[in-house]
Amino acid sequence: MPGSPDTQPAPDLPDEQRVALVVATQAYQDPALSRLRSPAHDADNFGRVLADPAIGGFSVTSMVDATAQSVRIAVADFLAERRPDDLVLVYFSCHGLMDLRRRLYFATSDTRKDRLAATGLEAQWLLDQLEECRAKRQVLILDCCFSGAFAAGAKGGDELGLGERFLGPGRGRVVLTASRGSEYSFEGQPVPGHDMPGSVFTHALVEGIRSGSADLDGDGYVSVEDAYGYAYEKVRSSDAAQTPQRWLYGAEGTIVLARNPRGVTVTPAELPAGISSSLESSYLPVRSGAVDALAEWLSDPDPARVLAARQALDHVARSDRPEVAERARNHLRAHDAPPQSSASGRPSAGAPPAQVEAGPSEAASRWRQWTSSPRVRYGALAGVVVLAAVVGGLAWNSQRESGSHSGGSSYTATGPWRFEVHDRISGQDNGCAVTLARNGSDNSWSWDGLYGTHSYQIPYAGSFTWTVNDTACQVVTRATPGEARLPAVFSAYRGDTDAFAATGPVTVEVQNWPSGNTECELTLKDPAETSQSSSLDIRTASKDQPPVRLDPSGRSLVYLADLSCDVRVSE
Repeated sequence: MPGSPDTQPAPDLPDEQRVALVVATQAYQDPALSRLRSPAHDADNFGRVLADPAIGGFSVTSMVDATAQSVRIAVADFLAERRPDDLVLVYFSCHGLMDLRRRLYFATSDTRKDRLAATGLEAQWLLDQLEECRAKRQVLILDCCFSGAFAAGAKGGDELGLGERFLGPGRGRVVLTASRGSEYSFEGQPVPGHDMPGSVFTHALVEGIRSGSADLDGDGYVSVEDAYGYAYEKVRSSDAAQTPQRWLYGAEGTIVLARNPRGVTVTPAELPAGISSSLESSYLPVRSGAVDALAEWLSDPDPARVLAARQALDHVARSDRPEVAERARNHLRAHDAPPQSSASGRPSAGAPPAQVEAGPSEAASRWRQWTSSPRVRYGALAGVVVLAAVVGGLAWNSQRESGSHSGGSSYTATGPWRFEVHDRISGQDNGCAVTLARNGSDNSWSWDGLYGTHSYQIPYAGSFTWTVNDTACQVVTRATPGEARLPAVFSAYRGDTDAFAATGPVTVEVQNWPSGNTECELTLKDPAETSQSSSLDIRTASKDQPPVRLDPSGRSLVYLADLSCDVRVSE
């Protein structure tokens, strides 16, 4: 039962104060300093990705076309307020100039090329401020020109010895520059009808962080090393004749620059051979014992094991006999989010039966003993089967409802909502049968043969009443059509998916093909559309073919109707 990779949210950013100062100057009062095209654009893009709480999580202060005195005060205030555990990032995009004594200055809007000492921002002064700053982790990023001679479309100049200039004696500091001191730092060429691309270096940094492509080691974080490595390769593969540089001074450990917004791809671990073979056993008690043993992986710190257990248990829950399937569902529910209250005040189906909450069963304990030794595995198989049958049977009979029952309830919706059915016990051979009616209208829905959890989008507001065939069939009402966030994975045979926001066409990739199936029909709908036959887009996914693109036709909230295959949806 091979598993498939899954995308999970990236880990949270470190619990720390993350602050950034972004300084950009592109317009200069001195006619001897040419106007630059990219700094303001660079500052805006870089500041946005740093400030995004889902990506960089920085508190960003931006300054564009400010005077030298204003920048000095801002830098001094910004660095003076820091604590030792803060992460400090300082970014400059501007002209860089050198005086006759080869002292480096950053040009501000009022800098005069013939009066650098009085009107420019000296690099040594910035280094002194960084040295006095209490923050032990500092990142300095320079996308600047460093001479007074400019080539067309460039921001660069003489050899400056940046490593020596920003060495300093003290802190853990990382310095990234767009080019060598003897190279130009190029701006991207504008294309008619398109946004200004920004400088080659900063554009590569922003692209790598925003897309998550800079997460080179796949750990869910974009470190400073990751960002530099990605930008280096991008710049070197471009037409710009420049080589980004990096210096480390006293820096220890990894500095996390951002989270990977695409999340982390987790490959499920390989199941133990004993459990894999036992899940395919023809003996129901053996499969039940394997399910209990496998469920312990749900609490494992290794996400690969957790994913493997979830996928295997989900497969059992959808394909095995009702008593084994419910055992798998109970374990999955026990490790899901805390239960929420439904509109009727009853707990949702997320609350597992008491038997599961009590901890690993005796069958799981004996199962581990059996699979740990070949001698026990083959010599005492009959005894284990008997034990599993007794324990599994007791657990099943204690949960089973006797006979068939009917019940009903009502709900008043103020807008589109979800109607969920949870087969809590699987007490009926034919599953749950449910009828939902909209009071005062001809609208009604009927479902039968429902096992597990099923969700259906109801586009109408108003008063509703439903009946069920068994008290084990619990109904939960959700006041919204859903809050799924892309990328998201949806399971098959659970009715309609939760609704999700779509800013444009979405990509739908089949994760696990049902046995013998090579095609899967995908129907995209609007949860507020009252016509049952109305669909925004219908396409068929085929095995061994590229993922399918579905067009929401300008609708901001959509869902996939009546899924028959496991899918991953992304923008």
